[in-house]
Amino acid sequence: MTRFALTLEKLGFFKDTIMETIVSTYDERGRPNAAPMGVIAIEPRKILIRPHVSSSTYRNLMANRCAVVNVTSDPVMFFYTAFKEANIGGSAPLDWFEKAKTVNAPRLKSADAIIEVSVSEIKPSNFFAEFSCDVKFVWASKVLPRAYCRAYFATIEAIIHATRVKSFLTSNSAEREKAASLINLIKHYQEITNRVAPNSNCSEIMANLIGMIESWEQNEGLR
Repeated sequence: MTRFALTLEKLGFFKDTIMETIVSTYDERGRPNAAPMGVIAIEPRKILIRPHVSSSTYRNLMANRCAVVNVTSDPVMFFYTAFKEANIGGSAPLDWFEKAKTVNAPRLKSADAIIEVSVSEIKPSNFFAEFSCDVKFVWASKVLPRAYCRAYFATIEAIIHATRVKSFLTSNSAEREKAASLINLIKHYQEITNRVAPNSNCSEIMANLIGMIESWEQNEGLR
């Protein structure tokens, strides 16, 4: 087993399993961008990234051919990289980032682990392109284990679902039904969060998510 394979497996990356991460890239002006994204370990030293072709991550990967896969379980990081409009200035704070060690991409300073990758192959698509990436560098912090709290993972699940709700609301009736199902799940996660972690960052994020969804629904109702 190679050093990379051992490290990836220790980070929880197993073959053909989608892992929720935050992928960070530079845009054409050298500004950092980060977005939550599921990635897959397809070989011991290869990771597959599948961004939507309308996304900034897709454009940046096409331009720079590299990225950093940031591993974190912090709901705050997921929220503010998923919904950049929630940040002052409309983007994640610059002081969250530093330059990667081996590739031309930013990394999140607070990530528990980072995987620096370079693109080796691109499969185009009308919706989700596939970027096969070679692992160039892996680093993990020596963080203490944290006791399990349902709120952290409920909040991250809600954030991931919410990223799909807005586009579903603007689509046909079948997609709007999917949005309604996801909204019900998000509300369920909010109930869990408010019960196990009231007055926390997680409960605040959940309230923000529900507020955003309600505004999306109102905007669609006016069309």
